[in-house]
Formats: sequence, C-alpha cells, structure tokens
Amino acid sequence: MNPQVWQIACGEKGRRYQRLFLDHDVMFLGPGRFGPYSSSLYDENPEAQVEGEGKITYIRQIATEVQSGDLVLLRSGYNVLSIGVVESDYFHTTLFDDIYGWDLEHCRRVIWQRQHDAALQQIQSSSGLFQHRPRVTTFSRVKDATSLDPIRHLLPQVTRRSLRDLPEVPPAPLSPEQLSDALFREGLGYEACLHVERAIRKLRGLLAWYGEERSPGRPTEHEVVAHMILPLMLALGWSEQLLAVEWRKIDLAVFTHAPTTPSSCGLVCEAKGMDNPLQDVVEQAVGYCEKHQLHNCSKILVGDGGCFSLYRKISGEWESDPSGYISLRKLRRHYLLPKGADAVKTLMALTPAHIAR
Repeated sequence: MNPQVWQIACGEKGRRYQRLFLDHDVMFLGPGRFGPYSSSLYDENPEAQVEGEGKITYIRQIATEVQSGDLVLLRSGYNVLSIGVVESDYFHTTLFDDIYGWDLEHCRRVIWQRQHDAALQQIQSSSGLFQHRPRVTTFSRVKDATSLDPIRHLLPQVTRRSLRDLPEVPPAPLSPEQLSDALFREGLGYEACLHVERAIRKLRGLLAWYGEERSPGRPTEHEVVAHMILPLMLALGWSEQLLAVEWRKIDLAVFTHAPTTPSSCGLVCEAKGMDNPLQDVVEQAVGYCEKHQLHNCSKILVGDGGCFSLYRKISGEWESDPSGYISLRKLRRHYLLPKGADAVKTLMALTPAHIAR
C-alpha cells in the first residue's frame, strides 16, 4: 500500500520558519496552548473553537491520521521546498511555544530528503506545484494525485538516517519584574526600568483584553502605535518632542535630537493590526527611509501589538531577517526565531542612548 502524502506550510510571508523544520527534522503546527490533542481539549472546547475549525482539523489530522512512513511536502506559498518521510508518533512539546508569536506545539519528526531540494527547485522554476489551486490550507492530505505527477519520480527515493537533534529548549519567559532587573544589569536607569516594567504589565493586560474577543478587529495598526508602541518608547526614556506620529506618513518616527528633520531621524516604526504578517511593513519602512532620505536612520521596528521585530542597517544595507525580537507574552533572553534574539537586548537597542549612536 502506497504511503499517504501530506503537505504543510512553513508559515506565511514575513513569518517563515522552514529552517526549524529542515535543520531539526521536525514539522509542527498550532495552536498548542491547550495541551496534547484530545477531542475534549480541542473539538469540544469552546475556547479552542475560537481558533477556528480549520486549525482544529489540522491538529486532529497530525495527531491521529498521519502515520510513520507517510510522505510530507514542505511548502512555502505554492512551491514545495522539500520532501520528507514521517519518522515518529505524534507528540506535544512547548519547545515551539513562541515562533514569531505563534504557539506551534503539535509535532511529528520528519526525515527531510534534502538531496531532492535542487531538483524540486528546477521542476518548479516556472510554476509552483500547487499553483493551480486557488487556496492551499496550512496542512492537508494531498488527494489530487495529478498534482504530484511532476515530482512522482522523487517520492520513492527515500533515504533513512538518524534524526537531527531538536533545538535546545528556550529559557523560561521573564516576568515583568525579572525583565526590569535584567534591564538594570544592562545599564538602564532605575526609574526607566520601573517605567518599562509598569508599561509591560499594562500592555499584557491590553493584549489579554483584545484576545477575549470583546472588540473584534482590534487593535488596528493606529491603536498598536497609540496604545502599545508609544507607551513603550516613552517608558524607555524618549520624550514626546522626539516621537512624531504620522510624520510624512510614517507611523512613528523617532528622532535623536531637535530639530526633528530627516537628518535627525534614527528609528522608523511601522505597525500592523493584531496577528498580521509584518514583512510587507518592513518593505514599506525601507521605502520611506529611501523616499525621505533618512540617511542616519539605522533601525526599523515593526510590530503587531504582541510581537515586535527590530531590523538594523549594517554597512548601508538593511538586514533581510530581524536580529531583534520581543514577544510581550513571552519575554525571553533567547528565542528560537529570530535565531539568538534577546528581548532584553532588543529593548536596550531601542533606548535613546543606543539609537543615538
């Protein structure tokens, strides 16, 4: 009997995590915060139902329908990046509880057949394998056998080997008080540390309130700027005079000194509504820097209210991937993605002393 073939997405534009899949022989999806899959925790749980039936279907499938030996196509957009073979039973782990703000804790180990990656790229040079489908779900069994025809010759060519190690478990999240202590040890003033701690507590309360579905569609990007980014920047020591909202259509421009002209702009902040991908926002911010000739702007901060990514300009070029990251729900000294990002050091990089360098 031929193995089943599944396809799984590795995120979306601005939130790609294929490196974790490929480097650690794993696939995962979420939400996972309700614990290991069971019908009572997911199918019959009203709180889980808020996440949407589609996601619960994915979780049920990865937990109960996928079998060892099944094949998996790792997909980015319409393109297949790699072929894998399932090598484990289902398990739940908190290892991936914050991947760009998503809790992706339902897992299977997969031996990815990297020897086929170049062939896959060549086969799809003009059209992705799933290009003919108007919408491809995050995870599903590939039922249309004809869609597999271009790569069918690769599917039986499976090589078994030892699984690559999973990543090290990230450190436990910091409490707002622990964050304040860590910022103080990094050199932030005592009063500023207290202001940041108080701001973080308030922002977490807002996130919880928005998450209770009391205000559908909120926060909007303007509310993210007004209620979340501005309070955080003020707590870090910035003055209102140096924080310009909607300056030349930039959500928030941060200036190192007065007068607030293009030459004194050191940081550009752009926001999206809750849980929206941020890659397009980065491109927009880079465009503003070029359009307004912000030659001394060295950092871009993008955020959706719960998560913030920091991009730096190095030797005149903007980073393609963020080097700084903050998840307000899980404040960590080390995140899996962006690799090595540290919430404490990211906050320090946003202080007036560091932006003015």
